[in-house]
Amino acid sequence: MFYAVKWHYDQGEKNQDKQQEKRAVLRAAGKLAVLFLVLLLILGLATFFLARTLGLDLSMP
Repeated sequence: MFYAVKWHYDQGEKNQDKQQEKRAVLRAAGKLAVLFLVLLLILGLATFFLARTLGLDLSMP
């Protein structure tokens, strides 16, 4: 009986470790996605202001 309870307890610990690892991976992926979007926004704004400074026509056709 002791070994059955211990086995189930150990399985629960393994599942918790997997869930924590999955959360860490998702958190890192989320941070990377946010960083990518911020850098994309900065690049777009920098391009817009550079084109405007150089006198390029930015009006929509």
